[in-house]
Amino acid sequence: MEFELERMQVFFPASLEIQEELLKAGFKVPYDKESGIRTPLPVASAFSMGRKIRKSRLLMAKEFPGSGKFVELPPERSILGADVNEKGFVRMTVKPLEYHLEDMGFVSVPPRVWGTWASFSMPFSAYEELMEFLGELKGEEPKGFYLASKGSGRRIEVYAYKGRSRKDIGIPVFGYALGLHGLTLAEEYLREKAEENGVDSERLRYLKLGLRKRKETRAGLKVGIVWEDGKPVEITMKLSTTAPRVRIQGLYGELVGKSRGELVKTDEWYFVVHASDLYWGLRRVRSAFGS
Repeated sequence: MEFELERMQVFFPASLEIQEELLKAGFKVPYDKESGIRTPLPVASAFSMGRKIRKSRLLMAKEFPGSGKFVELPPERSILGADVNEKGFVRMTVKPLEYHLEDMGFVSVPPRVWGTWASFSMPFSAYEELMEFLGELKGEEPKGFYLASKGSGRRIEVYAYKGRSRKDIGIPVFGYALGLHGLTLAEEYLREKAEENGVDSERLRYLKLGLRKRKETRAGLKVGIVWEDGKPVEITMKLSTTAPRVRIQGLYGELVGKSRGELVKTDEWYFVVHASDLYWGLRRVRSAFGS
């Protein structure tokens, strides 16, 4: 079963592991003060309604109209697929069909200390179809589901978490893989940056620029619904990791942050959760306002 996503963003700048892999290969990540060479890790993004973005933040995209400081990106497509197995797990696959790469620019909190580093959303109109798909594996309603919220004014996001200790992470994730391999735009971007950094482009063939869950990785999925004026408008799923911590040697000293997983070469994008956790998490957030 497949669903069209409204928005997809994977924040690869949040991975110290990928940053270290590129640093060891000779790339100046994210910025070299002496040469002025900038090699920011890209955010892979797709917005179904298109997006207006500063030209200076756009790292790589297909042809687009625009002039001056801003460009108008056209509508882009990404798909979320869902498959279940006999043990009750659901494997959610993400396919970025049309996307762009952007630079985060300056942020007050470094991405390496964030919990959430990948975000996917679909229109709420997909809710019933998704729940029907998961319903055969829902089991009995479990205890220990709680709700948290954030936002203000007309727009509020409510998400579910399982067990009081998982408020910052959501429901358990049993496996995932995300990476820059297989993204044509990322390959073009890295080839350009290899030349700029004075790195032999042949080295790109041997780099591991994907992430896979380790056994010790504390990972979760924040399953939520965005409400506007008390009505559900969007389903959100956010992949989070909070432990263990990782240390690398950056260009200007040691950097410490949250591990995003084991470095691998993979062109697969997926995450695995219990179908019953996903079902009941969505049920809980759906009833947040008595709807």
